[in-house]
Amino acid sequence: MTGSHGLAAAQKGVQDSGNPTHFNFFRSALRGRQRVLWCANDPTVCLDREKNPWGGSTCCYQRFCKDTMSDPNHCGACGKTCAYGFVCCNGNCVDIQNDARNCGACFEECPGQSRCFYAMCDYGG
Repeated sequence: MTGSHGLAAAQKGVQDSGNPTHFNFFRSALRGRQRVLWCANDPTVCLDREKNPWGGSTCCYQRFCKDTMSDPNHCGACGKTCAYGFVCCNGNCVDIQNDARNCGACFEECPGQSRCFYAMCDYGG
């Protein structure tokens, strides 16, 4: 086979084969990181730890379970969006640029009485 038909057939053969390939590895790795669960037929599946390994901190939004503990578009509840520049930390919208308990990232606490500026503890002394 030659031309674009041969290439398409060759790619299809590689994707369908049981042999591990870089393409299949990355496709499965990305699928695992998405943590997406379909809930259109049963909205309670998002809360059920038997059916959903992330249950308890998720909600059903537009047919998919959403993580309400870290998703900035569903922070603390379905559809509750964090303002621009804020990050969802443990279900709360947080300004990681200026929050001493979440400085630069969630749960990165500044020591002692240090303050957080520009996502760094005691920036500028």
